Amino acid sequence: MTLATLLARKALLIVLITLLVATCSFWAVHLLPENLALQIAAARFSGGEPNQELADVVSQTYGLDRPILIQYFDWLVRTLRFDFGTSLVTGREVAQDITHHGVNSLRTVFWGFLAGVGMAVPIGYVCARFAGSPIDTALTAFSAAVSTIPSFLVAIVMVQFFVVELGLATLSGTTGWARLWVLILTIALSVSGALSRVVRAAVIDVRTQPYMQHALMRGVPERQLFWRHGVKNALRPMLNYLPVVFMFLIYDVIVIEAVFNYHGLGWTLINAVKSLDIPLMQGLVLALVLFYLCCTTLSDLLTWRLYHQRTV
Repeated sequence: MTLATLLARKALLIVLITLLVATCSFWAVHLLPENLALQIAAARFSGGEPNQELADVVSQTYGLDRPILIQYFDWLVRTLRFDFGTSLVTGREVAQDITHHGVNSLRTVFWGFLAGVGMAVPIGYVCARFAGSPIDTALTAFSAAVSTIPSFLVAIVMVQFFVVELGLATLSGTTGWARLWVLILTIALSVSGALSRVVRAAVIDVRTQPYMQHALMRGVPERQLFWRHGVKNALRPMLNYLPVVFMFLIYDVIVIEAVFNYHGLGWTLINAVKSLDIPLMQGLVLALVLFYLCCTTLSDLLTWRLYHQRTV
């Protein structure tokens, strides 16, 4: 498969999945059994019992009194132009809110992912190098515990230990390493748990290959042999597993940001759901889906570069 063919397929897949998710998000909101205008009026204006007069104002203002199919096609056309509308709560453009809070999320996701990979690779390699030993048992148990414990519980423990008990971090503000480092560490733990076991299995598989065993019998040092010839084959299952990591990473970021009260996309999405800010909810869902699709595309390109491109 050529690079152009791969990019064309991924672009078509991104377009189709985005349209599907956009359609599902629209109908999921508008086909709720409750009166949507009443719920928006209660959430935005009164905060208590729904008021029919306010609901009528909401319906006329935001076009909810129009036929549902007309609303859908109008919204779909605007979405294809990346016009997600205006937030019902802040009054700002949805794209502006996504950009503003997305920068915060990208910062923590980027460093958290790098830190998670930096933890998973050495842990997995040490477990494979000493497979069956007490070190392997202890590190494997740690990885299994980290990957099975819910991310919100890990975040609560981190807040209690580092923020409340030790006072080494803070929950105020959106910038500064005094707050970000513990949030990044929490994301890294959620990434490293399952990925380290993938690294362990990949390294063990490479070390048992016939070419590795034959070279070892000829006296080639194992460390030199692995880093020169084995690491490339060990990378493939790791790259293939990255889309799964990205999928769980999105969920973890939403939950972790809520626990840390960090103003990123996850925190914004939760508050949009609470206030029934429909345009912001739909825009955030599409933004998260596009982020996942772009990450999986990057993973596929790295795999193609590693195994399909001819070396000069």
